[in-house]
Amino acid sequence: MKTHWLSRLLRTAGLLAFVSTLGVEVLSAQTTMPPIGTPLSEPPEARTPLVLRAVNDPTSGRGAFSFEGREVPPVIRVSPGQKLRITYLNRMQVSSGEVCVDGPCRNMTNLHFHGLHVSPESPQDDVLSMMAMPGESLHYTVDIPLDQPSGLYWYHTHPHGESYQQDLDGMSGAIVVEGIERYVPRLRGLKEQILILRDAELHQGDEATKRLEASVDIPRTICGEAPGAPGRIFTVNGTVRPRIAIAPGEKQFWRIVNASPDLYADLMIDSEDMTLVALDGMPLGYHNPDHPTESVRHVLLAPAGRLEAIVTGPAFGAKASLRSLCVNTGPDGDPNPAMVIADLDPAGRQDTSTRSKQSVADSQKTIYRPLSSHAIQELEKHDAAFVVNFTEDKKGFYINDKKYTPSDDPMVTVKTGNYVRWRVVNRTHEIHPFHIHQVHFLVYGKNGSLIRDPKWMDTVNLDPGQSLDLLMDFTDPIIRGISVFHCHLLKHEDKGMMAKIRFE
Repeated sequence: MKTHWLSRLLRTAGLLAFVSTLGVEVLSAQTTMPPIGTPLSEPPEARTPLVLRAVNDPTSGRGAFSFEGREVPPVIRVSPGQKLRITYLNRMQVSSGEVCVDGPCRNMTNLHFHGLHVSPESPQDDVLSMMAMPGESLHYTVDIPLDQPSGLYWYHTHPHGESYQQDLDGMSGAIVVEGIERYVPRLRGLKEQILILRDAELHQGDEATKRLEASVDIPRTICGEAPGAPGRIFTVNGTVRPRIAIAPGEKQFWRIVNASPDLYADLMIDSEDMTLVALDGMPLGYHNPDHPTESVRHVLLAPAGRLEAIVTGPAFGAKASLRSLCVNTGPDGDPNPAMVIADLDPAGRQDTSTRSKQSVADSQKTIYRPLSSHAIQELEKHDAAFVVNFTEDKKGFYINDKKYTPSDDPMVTVKTGNYVRWRVVNRTHEIHPFHIHQVHFLVYGKNGSLIRDPKWMDTVNLDPGQSLDLLMDFTDPIIRGISVFHCHLLKHEDKGMMAKIRFE
């Protein structure tokens, strides 16, 4: 990638500081993608309080997060009961060269703390009224509840109309709520790997694209019903197909977030099953202490989904990869082919160190919230309290025939303190991931029948024509305020597939 001549001149002349005084920051080094097969890089870590900047990449002009002078979003580590304090500075340019759904992007921005059971009101997880235009700043103080499930969450920008482009640009990062080893003690001592999946765009027809497609083993056969060629491939922590050092037979704790705006990842490892510990930040043992882990062959991660699992290194001399299987997105969907995401490297240089656990997390009481099948049966005696219908046409994307606008009143009002049954229906010819802010839900029914193995999630996929029955956890009064639910294919959300909800 060639460096833009103006950025090069500014760096050479030492004028970047002058540009910053105009309220705009550009990164101090050229952004390049590491070569394929590079060892997996570890993102920096941050603890509260921290300063995060939204800036423009000097080469591409794209939006980016800058932390301590580097274009690498940090992994934010917090403990239950802490206050997460973030000063968020919008230092992007006023005029953008990027195009959003309604025209040129305006580079407005904010933060969403995806999956955390926190208040939707300012100065916490407020994506409706907290917004920073270029040159402005936001100050977040987020109260992490003492009973927040310990696991993997993430933060990303959420300005309606520009969410898709900013997420595609990589304006996202992981959040770890400490203490998951209390649910699975054998995690203590295991090396932790955090893998953040994002996108690399493919420009159809050029030789570089063909080499990239070949490098991740995209099959030449058509994947599913979606027409056209694949538009993107996955990167891991900014690298295409990195090598992950893991000794033969070694067990590691992998924490994976699908931070893509619209690519699904149906993840599996060639060598053997993964031992699933948590989905969407929710430890399996939080609601089911008798079964804190589960052996799985593959796991579908919709955009915004997370998994945490124990992975075993392949036998000496064997080859193994982390790969995504083909995902059939439906006849109106986008291509989502199979591809290799990373290679397990038993010959790689081993880092025998392990991340130290916070004593505050270890000393806290382990919280369990089992839910009986009787409670679900009681709710099943009544119709769903609310039904979400996803529809679309050539003019836009809708929930219950309504295209979202910021001036909308809440579509639904619910009282906190209860579990509530919802049904979500996909009435389109492509898949959609349903997400609601502030809470998790139990996915327990599909197309009117009970699921044998229900799971707690905050983002769940719906196939074309499918309906899902969800048990919404509205029990905690901390969530009171106005929030949103939406499709997490972010271009769909930007185009109207979102609605407000009032928690009373």
